Amino acid sequence: MNKVLISLLIVVCSASFMSCDKYEKRQKFMAGTWNLTSYKFKNQQGLSYFPEASGTLFFENCDDSICAYSISLTYASPQITGTRNESGKYSMNESGDRLYFVPIVNGAEQARITNGVTLLTRTDMELYYTDTLGRSHHFVFEK
Repeated sequence: MNKVLISLLIVVCSASFMSCDKYEKRQKFMAGTWNLTSYKFKNQQGLSYFPEASGTLFFENCDDSICAYSISLTYASPQITGTRNESGKYSMNESGDRLYFVPIVNGAEQARITNGVTLLTRTDMELYYTDTLGRSHHFVFEK
């Protein structure tokens, strides 16, 4: 019985170290400036648009669980035009598939924006989120 318990404990400890390593690796990949290469907007009716878009997303290089970010994007098409300029703090869940932005405006934290992470490598990142109106936004960035 002791051998089974010890084996189970070793497996659990190993899994927790691997997830920690994965989390730290993803944090290191994120640090720096990312350039927007593609933006897809999908409205409530399910119609997709690909506006001309440009901008950057910057992540602070840090070892904490909550770090600083800033984003500056512009996009334009006949269907949708706008900008997104904000800065604040971000965090990531342990599995690395969710990225949380908390914009800070005039020193006050705003509502948390939950982004899905579909790809994160040293040079490529894909994020998506659904806004309060039910529209989805898909961003592709390169370092």
